[in-house]
Amino acid sequence: MESFSWSYKLLHWLIAVLIFIMFFALQGFNPEMSDADRTMMLIGHSSIGTIISMLLLMRISKRFILKHERPRHHSLSKQATAAKLPHYGLYLLMILVPLTGFITANFHQLPVQLFGSIPLNGTANAEVFTMLRLAHSTFVIALIALVTIHIAAALLHKFILGDNVLYNMRPWFAKK
Repeated sequence: MESFSWSYKLLHWLIAVLIFIMFFALQGFNPEMSDADRTMMLIGHSSIGTIISMLLLMRISKRFILKHERPRHHSLSKQATAAKLPHYGLYLLMILVPLTGFITANFHQLPVQLFGSIPLNGTANAEVFTMLRLAHSTFVIALIALVTIHIAAALLHKFILGDNVLYNMRPWFAKK
């Protein structure tokens, strides 16, 4: 197999675009926002996070449960191990970020609604909310770091190593 299947590629790029959009939430939750604007941001943020979570469950199922075929690379064992660690880290953080976000929403003082209609709030508790938001923010920063490393590694393969690794996940056909 020379390239990932179209379904792997679709899941990869949908998740990538949605995570990129979510990174703007770092700028969007401005302390100077009104509660009404912040509530709208929370609705969008939690809704996109839920979509990412559903897509991630599909991707994890394909990869680890159904074990769909993936391209094999002819790389050194150290290089292969070095590639696996950040990938597993990405999976872990893509699970932890929405999980901590969901738990954090349960303690938010503003109404947090999934798709504008399903309430996610439990009991407002500012102290617990602050602690959980810190964990959520820390995982987001770690995810940004790993995504940056992931992109840098793809560019390294393309421009320095000159191999076909980058072609395996691009949305169009693999290099022959």
